[in-house]
Amino acid sequence: MTVPIDQLSPPDTVGGQPHNAAEVNGLVGLHLKEFLRIKTVINQDQDWFLPTDLKAAPYAFTSEQETLIKSAFSTLDQALDALDMTFINRLVGMG
Repeated sequence: MTVPIDQLSPPDTVGGQPHNAAEVNGLVGLHLKEFLRIKTVINQDQDWFLPTDLKAAPYAFTSEQETLIKSAFSTLDQALDALDMTFINRLVGMG
């Protein structure tokens, strides 16, 4: 059954404001699971960058470029590894 457009009411709010506990839980879970995915990817990239010579073929980066890339990932990976994951893991059901 289709409701005629002139009988529809506009929403109370526009945007992503959660309206109830289920929506809050869904958003929290979604965001934290995505964070955990990115944290894992950064860690995997760091593990790959450590032994890899980016100055060699097929990459041919300069020493400065290699240092920039490796420093960025190393710093980010260390910062993410230093986080207390207790509550994040609890909220995504892993702790």
